[in-house]
Amino acid sequence: MASQEIQQPRDHTYFLDYVKHLGMLLFAISMTTPVLGLIVFDVETEIVDGEKVIDSQLIWDKPFLPYVAGFLILVIHWFKFVEVHHSMKTTNLNQILITFGYFFLLCLYPYFEMNIEFTSDQPHSRAIFSAVWGLLGIFSYWKLHHAKKNDMLKEEMTDERIKVLSNEILADPVVAVACIGLSYINFFAWLVGMVALVPIANYILARTSIRAGH
Repeated sequence: MASQEIQQPRDHTYFLDYVKHLGMLLFAISMTTPVLGLIVFDVETEIVDGEKVIDSQLIWDKPFLPYVAGFLILVIHWFKFVEVHHSMKTTNLNQILITFGYFFLLCLYPYFEMNIEFTSDQPHSRAIFSAVWGLLGIFSYWKLHHAKKNDMLKEEMTDERIKVLSNEILADPVVAVACIGLSYINFFAWLVGMVALVPIANYILARTSIRAGH
C-alpha cells in the first residue's frame, strides 16, 4: 500500500506584501477622496448655477470640522494598521479575509464622510458614519488578536505592546457607540464626542486593564 504524502498547510506569507501595498493605496484614497469630492462638487455647482453661487457656499458654511475629525480618525487607523502589519511574520486565509473586511469598511468610510456634506443635519447620517467608524475598530481589533492567537506576530510585538495597542484600538468602537447616541442629540455634541471621547476612552481602558492585572 503506497504511503500517502502528508499535506502541509499552505503558506500565505507572500500575501503580506500585496496586502501592505493594497492597504497603503486604500488609505491614500480614503484620506483624499472627501477633499476631492468637495472640490468637484464646488466646480460642478459653479458650472451649473453660475459663478456667484460659490460666494454663498464658502468653506466656513460647510461642515468642515467633520472632515478634520474624519481625517484624524483615518490617520490613527493608518498608524495602527502599519504597526500590526509590519509586525506580522506570516498570515493565513482567515487573516486575509479579516483584512479584506477591514478594507471594505475603509472603502465605505469616505463615502459616508462625503455624505456628511449634505446630510450633517440628519441624525441617521451621523449615526451611520459613527457605525462604520466603530466597525473599522472592531475589524482592526479582530485582525490583531487573530494574528496573536495563531502565532503570526514577530517577537518584537511583545504581549505588553499588544495589550496597549488593543486598548487603543478598542477605544474606537467604544466611542463610536457613544457617538451613535450623541448623533440623536445634536450635531455639536456628536462632533465633540468624536474628538474628545477617544483620549478619555483610551485612559479608562488603560486604567481598567491595569486594575484587572492584565
